[in-house]
Amino acid sequence: MRREIELAQRLGTHPHVMPVLDFSPDHAWFVMPMAKATAEDVRSELLEPGRLRVLVNAVASALAAAHEHGWLHRDIKPSNILCLDSRWVLADWGIVRRPRGQTSDLGVLTNGAIGTEGFAAPELTAGAHEATFASDIYSLGQLIGWILTGTWPQPNIPLLPPHGPWYAVVRRATNLDPSHRPQDIDAFLDLVEKETSPAVELPIVRALQLLETAVGGEVSAVEQLLDLAADRPDDYELFLEALAALDIEVAGPALLSDVPRAVAVLKALANHAHGDERGNWPRLEEMDRAIWWLLAAAAAASQAEQWVLLEAAADSMCAWDGACDPWKPQNSIKEWLRNLDGQAAAVVASVLRQHPHSAQHFAELTVEHAMTLRSAIHAALIELG
Repeated sequence: MRREIELAQRLGTHPHVMPVLDFSPDHAWFVMPMAKATAEDVRSELLEPGRLRVLVNAVASALAAAHEHGWLHRDIKPSNILCLDSRWVLADWGIVRRPRGQTSDLGVLTNGAIGTEGFAAPELTAGAHEATFASDIYSLGQLIGWILTGTWPQPNIPLLPPHGPWYAVVRRATNLDPSHRPQDIDAFLDLVEKETSPAVELPIVRALQLLETAVGGEVSAVEQLLDLAADRPDDYELFLEALAALDIEVAGPALLSDVPRAVAVLKALANHAHGDERGNWPRLEEMDRAIWWLLAAAAAASQAEQWVLLEAAADSMCAWDGACDPWKPQNSIKEWLRNLDGQAAAVVASVLRQHPHSAQHFAELTVEHAMTLRSAIHAALIELG
């Protein structure tokens, strides 16, 4: 109660912060205006063009004002966003984190999970005292996902909406690693403007520009190209004409720096092995390039002992190989398989068991490779008869 009152005294004149009209000296009660509804009450209305942006701008404006003073809300959710006099206001600042030096004694309030399950950032589960502006941005991303899907989010699982203008906003805002989210409200709003503006540049045009810059050694261009691919997993041209043309020696460090993003990109690339909804089918050179790129990504992941990334790269590679049967890359894959051992071999063997149409292309390894891969390929051959 004291926190709610204190913040209202500081920010109560802000148009998007719920004001406190009166309160008792001992903070036993306070009075707020009567709101018309919460965001939870009118979710379907927020799907109408432009209305979601109005709400997002209002909540972001309230957070920006609070963050400027070092305050973090830590409980952004639909029921805490109220419609007051035809405008959206952010309410319920009861578990706000005060600026450094003014916070509660550790163990009194912040020694454990805080916030609302699904909307609370992962870092609030164990260390709410160490929350940052990016923690509120995660919750705002989950809020957008909830509005667009109607699904209540699960703890520590980004709630991604259908592919469209808001997909990239939610994906980046809800990255499980706080350092990979927008770090402040200005950066978040820049992302919203860039992704939802009607004049957004064609992704393939932007991707080819980034590819050219990345080839010149610009690290930020590589990061942006991978973000663009992760944000637009259905963009056939972007993946086959730009991403797969990026030298893995250049892309490798960026793939390893954000494994969840890399896994999302690799899985999306696998989905393009069968062409797109317009009937486009990969050309022979595109098939070869995609598979060699995935093989190089798998090799980089294996060398770095990033087993989750290795599994995703090998899975996508086998999906392409099984669908397209291109003999040139198969020779390269075969040589790579011959040199696998230990945990890397175990990971790839598991993938091969799931892709018998690809595994059959490496039948000769059943008589020359170590037991791990040999048994996986042999099982695939039996399955195919």
